Amino acid sequence: REIGAWDPKHGPCCTVEDFRIDLQGLPRSEWNKSAALVFAAEYMRRRQGRQGENRTLEDVSKAWLTHVMALRLRYKHKQQDELDEKERKARNRRRQRKHELYNRRLQTALEYPDIKDRAVAIVESLGQDGMSSDESDHEGHRGEATYHILDKDWRSKQVTAWLRMLDSLHLRLRYNGKWQATAGAWPHFRTTSLHDSKGAPVKGLPVDFYSRNWYGAQNTFAREQLQAKEQSNTLAIPAEHAK
Repeated sequence: REIGAWDPKHGPCCTVEDFRIDLQGLPRSEWNKSAALVFAAEYMRRRQGRQGENRTLEDVSKAWLTHVMALRLRYKHKQQDELDEKERKARNRRRQRKHELYNRRLQTALEYPDIKDRAVAIVESLGQDGMSSDESDHEGHRGEATYHILDKDWRSKQVTAWLRMLDSLHLRLRYNGKWQATAGAWPHFRTTSLHDSKGAPVKGLPVDFYSRNWYGAQNTFAREQLQAKEQSNTLAIPAEHAK
């Protein structure tokens, strides 16, 4: 903001006592060229009269601008390293949430004998990669976060319905049929997102595990790579658990 408001007609951009350079803009921006002259003038003043000193104001100014280019490059690299590290930590947190979601759904499936065989088979077939990932609205910060589900466009609605049912049954287990909740961490608050997951589809699933529209849009090569199996006919949700 200060750099944008500065007018060279009103004097140097800074002083020796309040010396500042612009690492966000171009190395030879008007601000940096002005700062280079401030530096060069002070350098020449301090070196005045020294034997062998024959550099001009312009020489020192150019040398300083070259130094600014190196500083700016290091600054940009540091910023990128910090951004990469932040993204790496965010990916690890998302991966951990998918792992916890997979385990929670699998454990919930085991608690209901009437649907256990089919529910376990569905969850295990999908694996951790078949679980929907999410994005936090304030990744890495403290406080209660909202997680936006990144739906998998390749996954059938019937499969998603089974997973949502297991999430509801998990909450029923937590309440234990009463108003008093059991101990343990509560699931994160997850809501739908307008974005789809960019993750690759899980290969080798029964063909009805894939979205009919998505599967129909795949070319012959993509279908061969997918290696879909015969239809499972196990995705009808029992009436007592259907909403």
